[in-house]
Amino acid sequence: MSAASTGLQMAQYFTVGAMTVAIYDYCLTIAPEVQCELRWTVIRVTFTLARYVPFIGVAMTTYAAVADRSKCKSCSTYNSVSNG
Repeated sequence: MSAASTGLQMAQYFTVGAMTVAIYDYCLTIAPEVQCELRWTVIRVTFTLARYVPFIGVAMTTYAAVADRSKCKSCSTYNSVSNG
């Protein structure tokens, strides 16, 4: 296994680990958030956006890290760049 391949594998592990930590944190803090019956203010909207928008980015990053692009002809440029 080459150094580049090992580095890519480590990046994939760390990406999946970050997704796991984000989901775990969400599971720990969802109950107080559901019980909170405050009216919708600018602060609450900002909090909600800051809490849920990163899940979209983390999910896309995780997918990009673990997706197999070896059979995709249109992805050959990306595959050769990202895998060395």
